[in-house]
Amino acid sequence: MRVTLEELLQKLGVNYVLSPYETMPWVHYDEAKGITCSAEVRMGPTSEDVEAEIQLLRDEDSEDDEEGEKGGGVGSMEIPDPNEIKSEGANIVAPGGRKQVLWMRADAAVQSQWGPKLLRINDKSYVNEFHDWEGKGCDLFRATIESLQMGEIPDFDNLIDENMQEDSLYGGGRRGRIGRKSPNIKPGQLLGMKK
Repeated sequence: MRVTLEELLQKLGVNYVLSPYETMPWVHYDEAKGITCSAEVRMGPTSEDVEAEIQLLRDEDSEDDEEGEKGGGVGSMEIPDPNEIKSEGANIVAPGGRKQVLWMRADAAVQSQWGPKLLRINDKSYVNEFHDWEGKGCDLFRATIESLQMGEIPDFDNLIDENMQEDSLYGGGRRGRIGRKSPNIKPGQLLGMKK
């Protein structure tokens, strides 16, 4: 995907060009679950890169902990208890129950053409996993901010299943034979000649 900076920012839900160090945030807090979902688009210090990030933050003292339940989540995605620190390879959950759902970095490929270079969703890299991974990552980010603007925390498992799949798996791509076998054409029929 190679688009202008303005088009890239529009795909990420920002309707103007960001200045250096400028951030466009979206936040929603679900008091019942004790979870905050934040999404933001940031311009780098020299305007040479753009980052988009989605995070889930769990309250330190949520009501769920008082009732004896551990964790909380969105869909089947669990946000760990802040008192438990897990370290599994690159998946490190810091105290306070932070979880990075999506991180995307885009920069200029050629002079005025921008495109995502890195995309991580739930600690899995989606770079070159399938065709149009860049556009699908932007669609996932945009779907998240639409949910946040409606005042709800999205079900990330469903969003990821819907957006981050190759189209051919769900019938959107080209499968099997398209069209029919080449017809047999007699040269005389092309010229309109009669026998």
